[in-house]
Amino acid sequence: MLEHKNITTTQIYAKITKERFSHDMAALTAKLDGIEEFVSDTI
Repeated sequence: MLEHKNITTTQIYAKITKERFSHDMAALTAKLDGIEEFVSDTI
């Protein structure tokens, strides 16, 4: 999508740390839990 000829150019923009990954996964889990609660409350 970024149309770089070399993957190392793309990797500059895509640096992901373990801490950031853990934070993002926790946020996703919280959102999915909220959706699950909403669906089970409406059924």
